[in-house]
Amino acid sequence: MVSFDLLELFLYIFPILEIMFIQLFFRPYLQYRNKFKLSVTDVVLPILLVGIHILSVRLLTYSLLPHFLFASFIIGLLLTIVFEHGQKRRRTGMVLSFFLKFVFLLGFIAYYGLAIARIVQFMRG
Repeated sequence: MVSFDLLELFLYIFPILEIMFIQLFFRPYLQYRNKFKLSVTDVVLPILLVGIHILSVRLLTYSLLPHFLFASFIIGLLLTIVFEHGQKRRRTGMVLSFFLKFVFLLGFIAYYGLAIARIVQFMRG
């Protein structure tokens, strides 16, 4: 078990701070002309992936990142099948945006689930 340090404290609060700073100050910069637009969740997702890796290694001594990515890809395949067989045709960008928002939600829950589990592990000793 790795001891508690400032990196972990930073990891617990950084995604929330990043979401707030991007929403408040950097929102206009999340687009390239009017052709390519990003959302806040698209920018925060890589940080969540790195955090899932670091926290899972500190908690379990192995990374849960491959499992998370595999689950995300399966969800992406299922969403593609559902959208393909739906009555309404949707653009590819809309399906990708829905997928990224869904993966962000799953990643956010997994990230803070790992953070809470790590805090409980540290409190118990």
